[in-house]
Amino acid sequence: MPRKEAGRITVAITGSSGYVGSKLVDLLATDDRIERILGFDTQKRIGPTSGKFVFDEVDVRDPALSSRFEGADVVIHLAFVMDPIKDEAAMRDINVNGSQNVFRAAGKAGVSKIIYTSSATVYGAHPDNDVPLTEDSPLRANLDFSYPAHKLEVEYVVRELREEYPDTKVTVFRPAIVFGPHVDNAWSHLMEMPILLGVQGYRPAMQFIHEDDVARALQFAVFNDLDGAFNLAPEGWLESEEILNVMGKHRFDLPEPIAFTVAERLWGAGMGEAPAGMLHYVMHPWLVSTGKLSDAGFRCRHSNLEAFSQTVDQTRRRVRIAGRSVEKRGLKRGASVTLALAGGAVLLRGLRARAGRS
Repeated sequence: MPRKEAGRITVAITGSSGYVGSKLVDLLATDDRIERILGFDTQKRIGPTSGKFVFDEVDVRDPALSSRFEGADVVIHLAFVMDPIKDEAAMRDINVNGSQNVFRAAGKAGVSKIIYTSSATVYGAHPDNDVPLTEDSPLRANLDFSYPAHKLEVEYVVRELREEYPDTKVTVFRPAIVFGPHVDNAWSHLMEMPILLGVQGYRPAMQFIHEDDVARALQFAVFNDLDGAFNLAPEGWLESEEILNVMGKHRFDLPEPIAFTVAERLWGAGMGEAPAGMLHYVMHPWLVSTGKLSDAGFRCRHSNLEAFSQTVDQTRRRVRIAGRSVEKRGLKRGASVTLALAGGAVLLRGLRARAGRS
């Protein structure tokens, strides 16, 4: 093992090949305060490399992780299955059991600081939510949506970690929807759908944090002792009408019971991005306060509008077909209309099925 220079630190990152992980590796590689970056993922990183970066292909559930964390000053846990998959048992095993393994391995290795990216979705989307939610607000994730349900479980695992390793500092970030020019997740996929579905009577404001600001916040936490939970978002939010204006689209609103039925049918048919439980998060507010992290010295450089607009710019070039993203320029003339009609046909089938049971 190379000898560490005085005052410089080693950072280990799980999920180092992922969306945020790759951004963070690039950022830390240019930081003179960093000695080494240990990257862990199940696939090799694509992109520029640095002499500081050492990659190890490993699953977060691997019991040998503790030996791999030896010598690390900070562990940043990013590995997580965000986009829902049909095998929910496998998804939970990676997300919850994998996180527990990472935390315990870091504790056993004597790591002094752990940084974990949770999500603002752990507060849940409810009509009686405070606006905005603070870090002291109750965690009421909607359990019929696997992603926030797993994030909530891992927050309880963090509490166990604090009891088991009281000397280890633990930073928990709860970011809003992460957007930017390189985003590729369930939220951005919804924007590629031929028809933008909504729920009648619900048009909540939403928050979007730029991918670069997430990486910067993680870097900030490496060098600042942020012990506890911190919301992560720009100041303010975007109202529903602002969102639609930027997209240049109209919403097709369905009554709530029908919307859930259609969303579940689309998910079951492999044409939806998530189970129907995701609808809660486009119905009710889950806006977060940024005061605590701002008081600690960190502010986002990009606004909600900037993060959202950059995502809109890159999603305009694509359309979602049966769970796959296709470049519009690669489609034959008139294909976009055909896709919209196909989406409408699926929608109508869902409506008729729902009406038949009424």
